[in-house]
Amino acid sequence: MKNKKTKIETPQYKIVASENFPFFNAYHDDAYILSHDCRSMVAVSEEGMKYILDNQSRKEIVVYRIDKGIISGAVEKCDFGIYTENDILFLIELKSPEREYGKALQQIINTIEILIKSHNSPVSNLNARIVIHKYPNTLTAKERKLENYIISNYHCDLQHGTKTMTEVLP
Repeated sequence: MKNKKTKIETPQYKIVASENFPFFNAYHDDAYILSHDCRSMVAVSEEGMKYILDNQSRKEIVVYRIDKGIISGAVEKCDFGIYTENDILFLIELKSPEREYGKALQQIINTIEILIKSHNSPVSNLNARIVIHKYPNTLTAKERKLENYIISNYHCDLQHGTKTMTEVLP
């Protein structure tokens, strides 16, 4: 009787390191990829703040650790990135202190500059999400200027939520 070896099936990913996925092509190191699959719900959290992406259509998604992952060192950067098979990138900043909305905006800008602009890793659709303990009642002139800069210079969809933010992946 022969020993049968069990064949381990490896998933067939759509998102692969190729010119079809320039962002993933530039950033496909397992050292900072937290997951790469088709799960129906993706959640990232930090310091009591949480972002949830409802993936009802079960699209392939790659979740990145950006802070202390793709980008290390003293530069201010966002916490996580979520990349989809449709070449959509969500940059996620989870911010616990109330009065740091301006800092969160700057972290998004720095992350875009480092990951997308300086490494020429464009995406079809760029989204920035800030989940903050308490969104300011009124924005300072600097915060308004930073928001406008992100939206107009990067053609980025910028949204914010308080404590927990959930959205459905289109």
